[in-house]
Amino acid sequence: MTPVASVRAYGRLANLYFLDYNLAYPMVATLLPAAVLREGRTWAAFALMIVGYFLLHCAVIAFDDITGFRDGSDAKNYRDNPSALRRAHWKPLVTGELNLAQALRFSWTCVVAGFVLLVTGLLVAPYHPLWLIVVAVVGGSVSVQYSYGLKFSHIGFQELVLLLFTLELVLIPYYALTGGVSARSVIEGALFAFWLMMVSWYSNLRDIAADREVGRINIATLTGERSYIALLGVLAVADIVAVIALVATGWLPVLFLALLLPVFAARLVQFQLGAIKRNPLLGRLLGRRLAWAGAVLMTIGNLITP
Repeated sequence: MTPVASVRAYGRLANLYFLDYNLAYPMVATLLPAAVLREGRTWAAFALMIVGYFLLHCAVIAFDDITGFRDGSDAKNYRDNPSALRRAHWKPLVTGELNLAQALRFSWTCVVAGFVLLVTGLLVAPYHPLWLIVVAVVGGSVSVQYSYGLKFSHIGFQELVLLLFTLELVLIPYYALTGGVSARSVIEGALFAFWLMMVSWYSNLRDIAADREVGRINIATLTGERSYIALLGVLAVADIVAVIALVATGWLPVLFLALLLPVFAARLVQFQLGAIKRNPLLGRLLGRRLAWAGAVLMTIGNLITP
């Protein structure tokens, strides 16, 4: 394999094209008070934390591929049951472009470098109580074991880990740079985490049979297809109801709701196409796009609303 092909294979192992989680950082930056933004230390600390979390996310995805390769589920889902939205091309272990030893070395390198940079960024930040560093490291450690080590995604904690890891990307940097969290940072972090978590929910709808065969426990395998689709219907409107309630009680401005109306409309389309019409991979794809749109719209909202 040529050096360029090797780099591309590692890039696919880490899903470098999957930059969704990085959209949390513009949200954080636009939520920061003006006085914090003017401090040079803010940007140095923020950059270190961003790169640290990025490398940890690369490790999470690579470890997920390692587990999927070992138990055979990736071969079944990508090679034996391919689709235009899910091809074996994105799984270099399945295609043989990388071997298991190479994937493990890459993953652990990302883990070590990621934690070093994350902790360094926290120490450079103006607020770094010990408990915050512990929470960040524990959160990162749990995320790394999403499907490796303790395999939280296999034993019933998949959805919770995805939600909390994404929320951590917003709240840990925000606290380290400001010394606290605001209601707006919690709300926006929770919405963004919820939307990205739902991407996995639609993937799980397609993979129920394969996941059950390898013993993976998640809400889809526990409930079965009909009950799972009903739950997806409830979740399709849960964020809409939550934002309306927050606007009605004064926690969010009306403009915030107006900005997110396209996302809420897309969430209903996602449910219709992904669950009702049984095209979960299209639901997954739409979920990524609406999470992108939601993050961008909330970032814009932070700039134009108090």
